[in-house]
Amino acid sequence: MRCAAISCLLMCLFYPGAMQVGVHQHSHVSVPDGSTAELACHLDGGNIQDFNIQWFKQLGNAAPIFLLAHANDSSIQWSATSPGRYRPIRNSSYTHILQVANVTAQDSALYWCLLTRNDSYPVWGDGTQLSVYGGKDVRAPTVSLLSSQDSVDDSGLLYVACLANGFYPSVLEITWKTEGEPFQGDITSGPFLEEGDNVYSIMSILEVTSHNRRNLLSVTCEVRHDSSRTIIHKGLHHCHRDI
Repeated sequence: MRCAAISCLLMCLFYPGAMQVGVHQHSHVSVPDGSTAELACHLDGGNIQDFNIQWFKQLGNAAPIFLLAHANDSSIQWSATSPGRYRPIRNSSYTHILQVANVTAQDSALYWCLLTRNDSYPVWGDGTQLSVYGGKDVRAPTVSLLSSQDSVDDSGLLYVACLANGFYPSVLEITWKTEGEPFQGDITSGPFLEEGDNVYSIMSILEVTSHNRRNLLSVTCEVRHDSSRTIIHKGLHHCHRDI
């Protein structure tokens, strides 16, 4: 899920000239424990060789952490806390790769690439969620639904909460769907909360008005946790009253 912390950075760095190129990242990458992950940063409109590339790692609700910078003169600057397992590669005229060697569950996070040109041309990628599976510390989530009303036929606003808890690492997505498509409604997703014993929880709340209840029984909460190879669907028939 995309944390609000990155929004502040985007607002500070954005200006009209940055729209001349686009930067795209794969939304999800899932690799086994102990392998090498490759995270791609694709440039649309320009030559990747002309740009300086920086990579950042974001865990849960924390602010992104700088990992390294790969300048357009091929020099590389690592952060003081960045391990030597990170390797930047320019493999074509439009793609930059960040390799992360010997990954563990602790490497599961959201990774951002940032492109600059002459230190005055910032363009952010849209982030890649890296999930490492097969590690001994990985825990699958449990999922439950709670409703603000006894029946979906009741009038007025209906709030449905989808709670995922007991999972590790903290890379998890909650999506509301109807008949396989994203549900159009007001959705509020909370922060990741650490429950203790290195496990997390998160809640997403769907607000349903009286005029969009027609297909409500087809609405499902989908929870995706790639590190445990888990996808869970919960329909409204799983709900119970929140008292």
